[in-house]
Amino acid sequence: MMPAELRAKIMNQFKPIHLLGHILLFGIGLVLLYPLIFMVLAGFFNKTEFMSTVLGVFPIPKEPTLDNFKMLIFGTTDSATAVYLRNSVIRAVYNTFGALLTSFLAGYVFARLKFKGKDQIFLIMLATQMIPTTLAIIPTYLEYARFPFAGGNHVFTGGSGILDTWWVYFIGGPAINIMGTFLVKQSLEKVPVEIDESAKIDGAGTFRLIFQILFPLQLPIMAYIAITTALAAWNDFITPFFYTHSDYLQTLPSAITRISSIGVSPGAVIDYPMIITLSLGITIPALIIFFFLQKYIVQGLANTGIKG
Repeated sequence: MMPAELRAKIMNQFKPIHLLGHILLFGIGLVLLYPLIFMVLAGFFNKTEFMSTVLGVFPIPKEPTLDNFKMLIFGTTDSATAVYLRNSVIRAVYNTFGALLTSFLAGYVFARLKFKGKDQIFLIMLATQMIPTTLAIIPTYLEYARFPFAGGNHVFTGGSGILDTWWVYFIGGPAINIMGTFLVKQSLEKVPVEIDESAKIDGAGTFRLIFQILFPLQLPIMAYIAITTALAAWNDFITPFFYTHSDYLQTLPSAITRISSIGVSPGAVIDYPMIITLSLGITIPALIIFFFLQKYIVQGLANTGIKG
């Protein structure tokens, strides 16, 4: 016989209000997942059938093909998608490493060191977060174009600077992450200063104090910064689109726009299945990262004392 307590718990789960809640959540989840399902199904079309077919809610091709998915993973002779994918990975890894390093060091400086004008400098840094990204496109373009002693420039005039080179990614990537610096500063201020003093008494130098004692205490914050930076770099469209034009420098987001623009020429047939599959290649890694690492995002924000 089933124990009365267990029977009561089971019956409690099958109350009408609970069943209604599960059905409602299932319906909302299906609505949210529908774009992803549509993208996966559309990837099995070829461009001719896709353009000639009246698509239903769930489009099913008559002649399914894996060419678009093979193109996404391996690339083809007429599409350098493997290069775009490689560039996206390189940018995400490089920017993440740079953000972790600069955020932690800058956060340590503002949390632990004392110097004149520290608070004013920190407020100015936070104020820059209020500037819309679109307003910085033209100044950034001119900065790259006038970069001294590069691309034919003498000092500040002429030439193309570092535009359309890997330096756009390498120099622009590891800039100080303002939000990351703020989070590290907030978290370090909660760590007692006595820990620093005890470490110094035991003979620990500055680098050992920073990287062997304080850094491990900030792992949730570092995980949050790494996740958000990687996602931002992976989805970044502005940098490769505006500051580069060579095909070998493109990432997946900018490549999609360029492929779409090619198809608008007279008589051309836009390869929507390929474009949708490339979009899927951007979406799935971001979803995987967020799905498996979302707990670190919550822990990182919790450690700073920020409440949503």
